[in-house]
Amino acid sequence: MAADPYDGYVQALLDLTQSTEHDLAVSDGGDDFFRQIEDSVAEFEDDLLALADRTWESRAGLERNLGERFFLAFRALDSILAITYAATRLLTTGRLQYSKRPPRPVQYAASVLLTRSVGVGHEICAMLRAGFPGGAYARWRTLYELDVVAAVLRKGPRGTAARYINHRWVLVAKKPREYFPDDSEWMNIRPKVEKLAADLVSRYGPNYSNTYGWATEVTKRKLGVEKPQFWHLEKIADLKGHGQFLAGANHSVHADSLGGLLAIGRDGIMHSGARSDDIQIICALTVRTVGEIADSVIRMWKSYDPSAGLNVLVGLFGELSLTLQLDALAGTRAT
Repeated sequence: MAADPYDGYVQALLDLTQSTEHDLAVSDGGDDFFRQIEDSVAEFEDDLLALADRTWESRAGLERNLGERFFLAFRALDSILAITYAATRLLTTGRLQYSKRPPRPVQYAASVLLTRSVGVGHEICAMLRAGFPGGAYARWRTLYELDVVAAVLRKGPRGTAARYINHRWVLVAKKPREYFPDDSEWMNIRPKVEKLAADLVSRYGPNYSNTYGWATEVTKRKLGVEKPQFWHLEKIADLKGHGQFLAGANHSVHADSLGGLLAIGRDGIMHSGARSDDIQIICALTVRTVGEIADSVIRMWKSYDPSAGLNVLVGLFGELSLTLQLDALAGTRAT
């Protein structure tokens, strides 16, 4: 399936261009050109809204079709997102029986990673339901980065979560215009932010000021690297089976010419609309990645609290993730 939901627009634009050209040909020229353009657009607006209504209905129909066809894949994706949300609530509300709670930075890092992974998963699901696997693939790239960070936090020594959370102040202090385009707003908080950043660099060392400075202690211990790049974090995370997907995901994000090939469907036609290519694969990949993030976060939490409930939760997530991956790949429902 490959569909651009814009039936009627080509003829409508052709008619508008030709009618405006005719009206201009019989006008006196000069300022009449711009006035006629304005008049033509004003007259065309109602037709354009009517066409947009048809487009909206077309999108809804495509989503229903994909939802029925890839029923199991979408249910598997929603399921892993739902149980990850539930795990977040169980951890952060104390509904599991604890022997002791982790330090606040660990709790906060757990909440951040799990909540962001569920949020990005929702975005992936929305794009897949609408028939845009390319966009979903690009968002999976962010999910993969969360997966790497979660694995590094799990494998790092105690204090790594605090370094990760506190690093936000260093990032803001280094590039304030990215976060505070309003100079007056930035100037009001600048002394506080710069002091916090300087105190943190003083506490953790000069390499903490780098982009991935929060991971310096981990990479120094495990790799002998004091100025880590993201690929160093990937090496420590040691996630298996993602490499074959990363190149394609990167091209989905960037504007290079290879990325342009993603606009060509399996039918060999270039188009910008909905398609069904790879929906099952991206659903299964998302299920796997969210499951890995949850596993890393729960294990990080468990390193501070060896309660039986957390051991069970780790085991359940492993089995649920595998089962839902298989469900996502199980097949399609006939339309």
